[in-house]
Amino acid sequence: QGCEGKAASTQVIKAAVKSAVLEDDRKRSLMVFGLGEGPDEALQSKVDDMLRVSCGLSKPSVSDCYRVGEVKEGVERPIKVLLNSSEAAARALRNARVLRGTTRFKKVYVSPDRSREEREQRRALVAQIKEKISSEPGQYHYIKNGTVCSREKQQPPSSHSSASATSSLSSNLRATAPAFASTPVSQRPSRAGRK
Repeated sequence: QGCEGKAASTQVIKAAVKSAVLEDDRKRSLMVFGLGEGPDEALQSKVDDMLRVSCGLSKPSVSDCYRVGEVKEGVERPIKVLLNSSEAAARALRNARVLRGTTRFKKVYVSPDRSREEREQRRALVAQIKEKISSEPGQYHYIKNGTVCSREKQQPPSSHSSASATSSLSSNLRATAPAFASTPVSQRPSRAGRK
C-alpha cells in the first residue's frame, strides 16, 4: 500500500502542476476572432499589426500565435496569442475596443483565453442576456463579474429641451444687461467689493 499511496500522490502533484501551468498560460493568452485567414498567411505579422493598432507604443511582445481548430471551407479559425506576461494580456484586452473604430480591424473580436468550463458559463450568460434584451428592451444589459446586470438606458437630451434652456438663458441675459448698463457708474458695485 505504501507504493500505491506514493504513486497516487505523485499523480495528484503532477495534475496540480499541469493545471497551474495551464492556468498561467491561459492568463498570458488571448483569443482573436475575425482576423482573416488565408493560405500561406504571415500570422505573426497580422497579430503584430493588430496589437500595434490597438496598443500603440505599449504594444506587447508576442511569444507565440497559432490558429486553433480544424480547417473548414469558408470558416475563419480563431487565433490563440501567447504574450510575454499576464499584464500584457490584460493591457491588450483593455485596448481591444480601439479596433472597432478602424476600417481594417473593425470586425476583429479579442477575448481572454477561457477554459472549457468558463466558456460554458459564458455561453449560458450570453443566452441569459439575449433573453433579457428581447424581454426588456428599455434596459441596458451587460455581464459583470459572472452575472447579468441591467440598468436604465440613458436617454440623450432632446434638442428641444436644450434649445429652450439656451433661449431662456439668453433672454435672461438680454433682460439684465440693459438694466445694468443704464445704471450710473457711481451706483454700480465696486470691483473691490466683489469676490
